[in-house]
Amino acid sequence: MEATNTLLLAEFFTATGYMDRLLFAFTELERLHYGPRGKNQIQKLLNDASVFFTKEFKEFDMTATDVEWSQFKTQLRAYHSTIEAFIKMPFTSARKEKMVINYINLLYRNAFEIHNFVIETTDLEIQFPRLGLIQEETIPSITQAEEASRAPLFFLDEAKLHSYSEENTKKNSPLVFLEMRREEKYDYYLHKGHYFIAQKNFDEAKANFYKARNYKETAEVLTLLAWTYSLMEDRITAKSYCLKAVQLDSQYGPAYNDFGNYILFEGQVKESIRWFELAKRAHNYQNREYPYINAGRAYVLLKDFDQALTEFSLALTIAPHHHELHETVAKLKISLEKSQPHFTAETVITNQPFNS
Repeated sequence: MEATNTLLLAEFFTATGYMDRLLFAFTELERLHYGPRGKNQIQKLLNDASVFFTKEFKEFDMTATDVEWSQFKTQLRAYHSTIEAFIKMPFTSARKEKMVINYINLLYRNAFEIHNFVIETTDLEIQFPRLGLIQEETIPSITQAEEASRAPLFFLDEAKLHSYSEENTKKNSPLVFLEMRREEKYDYYLHKGHYFIAQKNFDEAKANFYKARNYKETAEVLTLLAWTYSLMEDRITAKSYCLKAVQLDSQYGPAYNDFGNYILFEGQVKESIRWFELAKRAHNYQNREYPYINAGRAYVLLKDFDQALTEFSLALTIAPHHHELHETVAKLKISLEKSQPHFTAETVITNQPFNS
């Protein structure tokens, strides 16, 4: 497969992966696709795809009609499969490039409308596609304030495709799309796993995190599996996945923090502090305040309230906008001044551990 076909396939997977994440929201929230606006969004996507195929592939006679949701998904998969097979054909031409780019940009135009509909009507966060060859299009009528609260309109830049194609031909890297596809699928299933965690559907969350792991095994997905097992009250398996994560990436902080939480729950208070300390020193950690908060909870259990205050105060320097943490530090200071600390692990900030 030549470099141009390789890049087209990678960008096609990026676009369809983004659309899959958006349509997943429709699948899970029935009020979206059964409402008038939701049905119109779906119908427009189907209409646009139908017109495209009727125009570009004369052998297709696909007239768009009102269809049920299940039929719509089947129809869209058929369109995607046809384009994928077309890209994989061992030839390149200007017409082929143009057709594929037009279909990808058709998906992005519809994704723009669907994503903004989801933003306006739900609290769901849908991950944007990764910027590679695609760019964000400027919309003159949108103010800067409106732009900050809306999903951008993406498009595939044909000139950029040709530039990258020449570069990849020189580098002789025809398998680049495989890695990009793995990344997209990994992100997609991670997103679904988080969604099901929020819905407390832990079996589905676990299944999707396993699918993500099939595409790419990372300390992140292993720690998420551990978290899911802990929510299912299987802390033995949860701990084993944390240890696997540590072995895979010794600098991934959440794995140390979560393992510390699991053994803290089991009563291994002093040992848990050692794991929280390891989490603090790890380079790869987004929520760096968590191990300080959890160490503070451990010191409360040990009735070392001065050290607990130190841990909570350090957490506050990392997360200054954490409202509960401010309240905890203030109450603990008052208690220490009166020499009558009355805190318990259950009354510090939250009775739930700070995981990941």
